Amino acid sequence: MLGFPTAEALPGPAPVADNQVHYDMDVRLEADSFILHGTERISWTNGSADQVGDLWFHSYLNAFANTASTHLVESGGKLRGVEVQQDWGWCRVKRVVLLDPVGDVELTSSLAWRAPDDQNPEDRTVFSVDLPRPVAPGETIDVLVEWESKLPRVRRRTGFKDEFMLVAQWFPKLGVYQEGKGWNCHQFHQNTEFFSDYGTYEVRLDLPEQYEGKVRGSGVRTLERAGNEGRVMVNFSAPSAQDRASLDRTGKAPRVHDFTWTADPNFEVHEFTFSYAAWKSRFPTEVDEVQQALGETKDVSLRDVQVTVLIHPERSDQAERHFEATAAALFFYGLWFGEYPYEHITVVDPPHGGGAAGGMEYPTIFTCGTSMSATEDMHRPESVTVHECGHQFFYGLVGNNEFESAWLDEGFNSYADSEVLWRRYGASRAAKTYSELAVYGTDLTPTSGGGKLIAALSGRKLPLDFLDVTIEPFGSSGFLDWWRDQPLLTLSPETTDPRWGDRAGYLRSPDKDPIDREAWKYVDRGSYRCNSYPRPAVVLRSLEGLVGRDVFLRGMRSYSETWRYRHPEPDDFFESFNAAAEVDMSWYFDELFRGTGTIDWSVDVQQSKVEQPQGMFESEDGTWKLREPEPLPEGAQASWSTEVTIFRSGELRLPLLVRVTFADGSVEKFTWTREQQQADGWVRRKFEGHNKVVAVELDPEIDGERNWYLDTDMSNNQWFDEVDEVAPLRWSERVFGRIVQNLHWHIGVGG
Repeated sequence: MLGFPTAEALPGPAPVADNQVHYDMDVRLEADSFILHGTERISWTNGSADQVGDLWFHSYLNAFANTASTHLVESGGKLRGVEVQQDWGWCRVKRVVLLDPVGDVELTSSLAWRAPDDQNPEDRTVFSVDLPRPVAPGETIDVLVEWESKLPRVRRRTGFKDEFMLVAQWFPKLGVYQEGKGWNCHQFHQNTEFFSDYGTYEVRLDLPEQYEGKVRGSGVRTLERAGNEGRVMVNFSAPSAQDRASLDRTGKAPRVHDFTWTADPNFEVHEFTFSYAAWKSRFPTEVDEVQQALGETKDVSLRDVQVTVLIHPERSDQAERHFEATAAALFFYGLWFGEYPYEHITVVDPPHGGGAAGGMEYPTIFTCGTSMSATEDMHRPESVTVHECGHQFFYGLVGNNEFESAWLDEGFNSYADSEVLWRRYGASRAAKTYSELAVYGTDLTPTSGGGKLIAALSGRKLPLDFLDVTIEPFGSSGFLDWWRDQPLLTLSPETTDPRWGDRAGYLRSPDKDPIDREAWKYVDRGSYRCNSYPRPAVVLRSLEGLVGRDVFLRGMRSYSETWRYRHPEPDDFFESFNAAAEVDMSWYFDELFRGTGTIDWSVDVQQSKVEQPQGMFESEDGTWKLREPEPLPEGAQASWSTEVTIFRSGELRLPLLVRVTFADGSVEKFTWTREQQQADGWVRRKFEGHNKVVAVELDPEIDGERNWYLDTDMSNNQWFDEVDEVAPLRWSERVFGRIVQNLHWHIGVGG
C-alpha cells in the first residue's frame, strides 16, 4: 500500500491497468438471528488517470429495509409477487477508516447516502465517504469498514429460509470508478443487478456448528475447523491461490468481482469432475467446427473442473442432472467463448419454499431451481442450470455493467443457453404441474380468467366489496385444477426448440424500447425482460445467420477474450466483433440494438393456367375469324403463369432469401437485398412455362436452420399450392371443446 502523497507531490497521469480491488473479511453470524457482524479491509488501486477524491459503495441489503426503498417502490412493495411486511433486511455501516502509514484517518463522519438515479431520500443502497487527499493514478489505498447486516427472508436473490442461507450482496462493496466519469454506483432497482471491479477475496466465516461441512462459497474452501462454544470456522479464497497465481489461456491472471456463500445443515454434498476429454468424445463434430472457425493454431481444449452440487435430500436423485447440465455449459460455452479459468464451481439447489433464491449467478457459484416431478425432457432443472452456469462467462468473465447494459450478459447468455440446450437435450416437452405432479401437455386455450363473475361462480374468489375484502374458499388447489382441466384428456402434446422459445419471448414486446437502455428506464418490467433476455438472443441468432457461423464464432470469441476481467460497454462489443469477424455490421448493430424497428415479410402468389387465345382474330387477308381453343395434345402439359409478390412491413430492411419450388422438384432461389428493400416495399417475380410453382418460402430452413428469427408474423411466410383444409378444423374443434368443458366445470362448481 502506498500512503497519500502531498498535494505538491501528486504525480501526473500515467498509463495504468484497470482498477483492482482486494477484500479481506472477517464475519460472524449470530445464531438464530441471521445477523452478520463484519470487518473488511479493502485495498483499492486507482486504474484511471484521474485524481479520485472519494469512495462510493453499494449497500444492496438496504433495498429490503422498508417499502420506501427505490427497489420496493418500483416493485409495488412486492418481491416475486409476495408483499413484504416482515423479515426485513438491512446493512448498517458502523465505521469507515482510511489506513495510512502516516496515521489512520476516520472517514465515518463524511458518510453520505446517495440516490444518483431518482433522488429518493429514503433509499439507502448507495453511500460515499470523502478522502482527505485524492488517490493518484496507479496508487493503492487501504480502507477498513465495520458493518452489520441482517439477512431478509429470501424473496429475491439473497436471504434465509429456515436454516438455509444464500448470502449474496451482503457487504458494503465499492462501485466502479470510470475515468473521466467518476464513480459508477447506481441504486438497487427492481430491474437491475450488479456491477463491481475485479479482484481477489479472502473471507473467514465464524458460524454456528450446525453448518459444519455444509458451507460453500465463491472460490475454494481453504480451511474448516471447529471453533469455541459450538462454532465452526470456515475460510475461503476467491479465486483460489493456485488460480490467481497462474495465467489463463488469454494470458491473464484470473480474478472475480464478487463473493457469495451459502449454508444449510440439510444440504447433501455431491462431488463431480467435468472432463473435457469425455465431452469431446461425445461431441467431436462441435469441436471440429469450432477449431475450423478459429483456425488450427487456436487451442480450443479446456481444463477439467471440480463441480460441487448442493442439493436437498428429497431431490438428491437430480444431483447428477444438475452436474450434467453444468458440464454442458462449461463445455459449449468454453468452446465458443474461451475456457472457464477456475478450478472449482458450486451448484446450489435451494430448498422447498426458498425458490426465490433460485436462478441467480455469482462468481464460481450459482443457484438453480427444480421440482420433484421434473424430467429431463421438460428441461427442468436443465434450462436454469445451463443458464446460470452460463453466467460464469457473461457477466462472470466479461464484466459488463448490468445496471446500464443488462442485455450484454442476459441477452448473450440467453442466446448461448438455448444453443446448448438444443445440442445436448433437443426440444423441450411441455408439461403442467398439479401439486408437484407433472402431466405432459399444454392447454389449447386459457383455463382461467372470466372476471369476477366466473371467479364467484367457481367459488375461487367471493368479492365482498362492502367490506373491502375478497374471500377465497378454495384458494389454489392442485386437486381443483386437476378436476377442472382433466389433463389426461384435454392437454395437447407440445415440444419446443429452445431457440424458438427465445423468439416467442421476443414477440411479447418487440418494439416498446430499444435493447440498449439502462435497465431501470424500460417502460415496464415486461419490456425489461424482453429487451434484456430473448430479444437480444434473437438479434444475435439472426446475426449468426446473416454473417455465417464461422464469422460469428470468430467475432464472439475475440470479444469474450479481449474483454475478460474487464468492463465492456456496447460500443466495445460492436467494435471488437467487427474487427475480429472482418465485417462491418455497424448498420445492423445500430438498427437492431439501438432502434425499435420491426419487420414482417409476407408472400402473395397468383397462379393460373395459360389458356389458349380465343375470340375474333384478324387474318392475313384482313378478315376477322373466330378462333376456338384447341385441346392439348395427348401427354402435353398445360402452361402456367405465376406472379410471386413479396411484401415488407416495418422499418427494418434485412436481406431475405426466397425459395421457389416447382412441380418437377426443381428449385429457384433469389435474394431480396437490403438495398432493394430500401427502394421499394415489395418485389415481384414472374414465372411462366409448363413447370407449375408448388411452394414459395421466405427465409427457408436449410439443414434445419434459418437465418431470421425477427419476423413478427411467420404465418404469412409460406405459400403452398395444396392447402390442408382439415387440420385447422380439427384444431378449432378441440379448442371449442376445451372451452365448453371449462365452462361446464365452472357452472357445476358454482351451481
